[in-house]
Amino acid sequence: MCGIVGFMAQDADSALTERTLTIMRDQMIHRGPDDGGVYVRREGASTIGLGHRRLSIIALSPLGHQPMSTADGSLWIVFNGEIFNYRELRAELPARIQAQFCSQTDTEVILYAIREWGLDGCLQRLRGMYAFAVYDSTSEILTLVRDPLGVKPLYYTHDRGRVTFASEIKALAAMPGFKPVINDQALYHYLTFANAPAPQTFFEGILKLEAGTYLTCDKKGSIRQHRYWNPTTFQPGSASLTEHNYVDELRRLLRQSVRRRMVSDVPFGVFLSGGVDSSLNVALMAELLDRPIETFSIGIKDDPSNEFDYARQVAEHFHTNHHEAVISDEDFIRFLPQMAYLQDEPVADPVCVPIYYISKLARESGTPVIQVGEGSDEIFAGYQTYHLFDDWNRRYYEPYLQAPEFVRRAVYSLGTHVCSSEKQDALRRAMLGDPLFLGNAIAFWDNEKAGLLHQAFLPRHTSSEYIRNLAGSLGIDDSLLKIIHVELKNRLPELLLMRVDKMSMANSIETRVPFLDEDVVSFALTIPSALKYQQNQPKYILRQAARGIIPDSIIDREKWGFCGSATNMLSTRLTDYARSRILDSPLMHERFDRNAIEGIFIALRQQKRFNSFKIWNLLNLVLWYERWFASTR
Repeated sequence: MCGIVGFMAQDADSALTERTLTIMRDQMIHRGPDDGGVYVRREGASTIGLGHRRLSIIALSPLGHQPMSTADGSLWIVFNGEIFNYRELRAELPARIQAQFCSQTDTEVILYAIREWGLDGCLQRLRGMYAFAVYDSTSEILTLVRDPLGVKPLYYTHDRGRVTFASEIKALAAMPGFKPVINDQALYHYLTFANAPAPQTFFEGILKLEAGTYLTCDKKGSIRQHRYWNPTTFQPGSASLTEHNYVDELRRLLRQSVRRRMVSDVPFGVFLSGGVDSSLNVALMAELLDRPIETFSIGIKDDPSNEFDYARQVAEHFHTNHHEAVISDEDFIRFLPQMAYLQDEPVADPVCVPIYYISKLARESGTPVIQVGEGSDEIFAGYQTYHLFDDWNRRYYEPYLQAPEFVRRAVYSLGTHVCSSEKQDALRRAMLGDPLFLGNAIAFWDNEKAGLLHQAFLPRHTSSEYIRNLAGSLGIDDSLLKIIHVELKNRLPELLLMRVDKMSMANSIETRVPFLDEDVVSFALTIPSALKYQQNQPKYILRQAARGIIPDSIIDREKWGFCGSATNMLSTRLTDYARSRILDSPLMHERFDRNAIEGIFIALRQQKRFNSFKIWNLLNLVLWYERWFASTR
């Protein structure tokens, strides 16, 4: 796990110097404290530059130094991530190619796999998490790649005859002449989704590569984006298995995925909440080890929602070496300003705070590789919200869309006088034919933002339009499956995985995601929706696969989010802190209606729980603004 940075410039005037590239690279030293390298080379009229920070996990010797090239120097790479099947791929390569290897690294396998099978052939064979840049000096083409599910981030800019890329925005911000400018559309979407959907970021001119795609840049400066992995390829029912067969195959694939993610030359462990996903990670890892697993749990001081009892039950059952930490309001307040810097752009999930501290605990224990449970709820439909919207879609929404538009407009007009803001927006979307489901965690609906933001800062496209276009591009009729795919395109890569990447890497911790192994995901997407929700149980098929592997008391417990939710994390003290920071922010004065913001805090005091998430959203935003813009005013 590492940090990468680089550029391709079409002329000498737009090229960056080696010193500048080194400064940019070292903005990400937390991603790779073990080693650093830079390569800058003139290729005709153009210049290529690659930089790398290394966190040594596989093949710890200096031979893993990057940037790395093939023996003849024709292909160069900087790589962030891990390829878990690299040994198998290396064995598949012809002997003539194997003879050219200089190291035992997965990075070198990628280089020669591209040479042997081409980029697309290589990517179809890789099983891992990654973002990398490869430069072909023969064709003078730079290619940027992000893994299929978006576990690893990659940002880029394209202007003034130069493509520049990095694992984090702060590295791009270190370019000479960089001046941050707010992307109004991204900010608007963030207020709904708690993240900026790819390819947008909060910064005008900086984009993020979408999951499952790669970008090519040639010596003339032309760029093209290609999708090499599309989850819609995998259709429910195509496997035509019985429930028993689905369970057996799912167990096989999960065991394979966990085994793959135990490839490491340093200690590894599990973040353990005591839920089904993290407990399965522990159980399947325990099957393969003859020593105790390192497990880590975290809770919030004096919070009755802490899951320590469940985590301890699992730790005792599997005889792990268990570690715990408790964080308080003081820890939140101390860390929040730093969080805004580490995130690069706002990711309004309070879970970022406990993830940071549990990662710190793992690092201090000497365990730099951690398995996490992200992705399971998305691919197996583990949220009750999914099934509520699926039911509403089929029973009410789709029939309602058949009504004449004038009827829908009349219903919406009536609803604006009698309904809550959430229902008003649902009626507005129904009137326009926009989707009912926008995401699993929504902060502000479009109609709320119309009263929250000053008119001058309302962009052209609404967030429901964004989801309408996204859902419409999928070509999927199954309502639940469409919900899952919308989440795979937005919330999973740009919020859930982003928060884990940024907070764990801030502590130089590599997190691995067994449920997002490409083979697991592609199979999970073929499982019929009826097996994902059955007997009033979300994630039914995974629970069946878990029986006999982890205790039934864990499988059948009530679902609870990691450290709860914004509601239980927003204590009275943190609410006061948030109110002060939000209302005093120049950004709020410039763009937002103060009375509308005051109303959110008033509603919170009236025990309207959803306002907690709105407050976290705004707090994250103003802390980000203070970090990036306060010094430039």
